[in-house]
Amino acid sequence: MISNVDSSRQRWWLLALTLFTFFFLLGSRSLNEPDEGRYAEIAREMIELNDWLVPHLWYVPHPNKPPLTYWAVAASISVFGQNEWAVRLPLALAGISGIWVSYLFGLALGGRRVGVWSALILQSSLLYFVMARLLTTDIFLTQFIAWTVYFFWRSWRCLDAEAREKESDRKHQSKRFFAWHLAGWTTVALGFLTKGPVVLVVPMAAVAALTIYRRRDGARRKMLLLGMVAGLVLFSAWVAPWFWLVFDRVPLASQFMIFGQFIGHALGTAIKNRSGHPLYYFAILGVGFLPWTLLLGWLWRGAHWQRLNTAQKEGWTMLSVWVLLTFVLFSLTRAKLPAYILPLFPALAVMVALRFFAPGPDSNAPHPPGWTWRVCMMSPLALMGVIPVVMRFLFRIDEPSALIAQVVMALVAVGLLAWHGRKFSALQCAALAVVLGLLNLQVIAASAPSVETSLKRNQTLKPLGLALKQAWRPGVTLVCWGRLPQGLPFYAHPVISADNRPYLGGMALDQVPFEFPGNRARFGDRILPDETAMIRLLSGNRRVLVVGVSGSLNHFQPSLEHTPLNLVTRVGQWELFSNR
Repeated sequence: MISNVDSSRQRWWLLALTLFTFFFLLGSRSLNEPDEGRYAEIAREMIELNDWLVPHLWYVPHPNKPPLTYWAVAASISVFGQNEWAVRLPLALAGISGIWVSYLFGLALGGRRVGVWSALILQSSLLYFVMARLLTTDIFLTQFIAWTVYFFWRSWRCLDAEAREKESDRKHQSKRFFAWHLAGWTTVALGFLTKGPVVLVVPMAAVAALTIYRRRDGARRKMLLLGMVAGLVLFSAWVAPWFWLVFDRVPLASQFMIFGQFIGHALGTAIKNRSGHPLYYFAILGVGFLPWTLLLGWLWRGAHWQRLNTAQKEGWTMLSVWVLLTFVLFSLTRAKLPAYILPLFPALAVMVALRFFAPGPDSNAPHPPGWTWRVCMMSPLALMGVIPVVMRFLFRIDEPSALIAQVVMALVAVGLLAWHGRKFSALQCAALAVVLGLLNLQVIAASAPSVETSLKRNQTLKPLGLALKQAWRPGVTLVCWGRLPQGLPFYAHPVISADNRPYLGGMALDQVPFEFPGNRARFGDRILPDETAMIRLLSGNRRVLVVGVSGSLNHFQPSLEHTPLNLVTRVGQWELFSNR
């Protein structure tokens, strides 16, 4: 069993390290398409339109998701200005929140040592770090699920304390139960306002598993039932007003959100190009939980279960249901994205910490062999060398010299560490895995800006937006052709604004933001019906600026014999050109 020395300064070192992990280089990378650009633009339009009720994208309703993520980003922009750091600040805070609850859960189950290692494991895992810097709803949902399970577990433990208390103290324990339980329902409501009903599934299943585990305790089931009734009332008070107001104000919003989004995501009918094999998440978990992935093979062992006390067994049960249900649920759904299984990462971090880093003897439970710990230690360096190679083949990016040097140094470091690491203890390997893992994550963050315009559909539109602002003048007609540049207004405002919307053409009218009923009509004459209309604009007397997918200029030039088109700039898969 791994041991460590408890220190009163551990929490302060952990706090400093966590703040550095999530805030260092936070605003160094521009917003990438489509998700970051879309979410940031929706938040920006909340401020511009002074409408914090109905999310808008390109100035038409976009009620695809509840508003909490947009509210958080819009509030940050309002305070700190319109920049990438302000956009990602709520993400960093959500990531730190998930680390905090993992620490508290580990602390409650196994003491300070387990709490510290829970936090270290989680923040050094690849997918968790990446999603804490990528603007989507997933890191927000993850923290709310984690807090909900933790609060429900604390309320469950109050029932054990109540059974041991004297009659005079039982009322106090009952109040504590309801306080923890209602705190859990509050975070359920916040999660629901982030991503809808999915936040209910895991915590309810975890509590149900404990109820089955203690199925002979009728008094406990009665208290849980009372708590659930009170919790549903509180949940409704938090959630119902926004949905009621939006459904009343925006026709067809209820049908779109319920059948088009929630049910559509489950069946895979609302998502395009997001399908995946049932084994898809084995690969995502294997890479995303690095450098700790190999430890999962020794996680569930009967001898370890027998070593746990009653409270730890109940906590382990909740954590296991949390992990397994999340993994199986999203593996069975047709719509798949890597971040969908992010909510299981806090649970896995606590389980790994409790299994391998808890104090006390555990000689009967099988432990990973020494080579496993050495692989964990070296995997961040291997990943540091592999990522530039993968980027080259996936996106056909010619690596800058810095990335080439990174590959060489990583390979040399792997060789040296493999040789000298043979004598390292498991604890030393684990400590180096944390250090090298966090170092690798910061290297990823530092190198990302050098390739952000070369990521095909995921590139940033910042250089394009800045070039558009410089080229545009009052009276110039603006056209977006071929595909909607979802986050472009964030960087191009006020060239694109509520009072100056561009013409749109050559793009699918069943995708964002046109898929919401009525949005096609809301754009009105801003939609160009065909290429003839586009050619008519370009051959007219007014200057026209076109934001088009790569190849648009060459496509239209043969039809404009007397109007040569001028390329202003080309950025990745986009080009900006004009007719004069």
